[in-house]
Amino acid sequence: MKVIGEDMEKVGLNIVIEREKSRFIATSPDINVFAEGKTIDEAVSKFREGARFHLESFPEERISLMESNEEKFEMPMLTKIFL
Repeated sequence: MKVIGEDMEKVGLNIVIEREKSRFIATSPDINVFAEGKTIDEAVSKFREGARFHLESFPEERISLMESNEEKFEMPMLTKIFL
């Protein structure tokens, strides 16, 4: 059995995880996809599933992301500090 997208080149996406009360929200500045879960792992897993579906539905966006990934741009890591 062949998995959809198995033969495609991998694309790196930056994601942001935010906490809202009792859930986590995973979003990306790279594509218009978001997912939520009760844990970070669940939110990321659902985000991966949604992102794969999105990129299979819009192959031109995958191509655009692959071209922009050549620039090796990485988002800065954010953390909370207390003063």
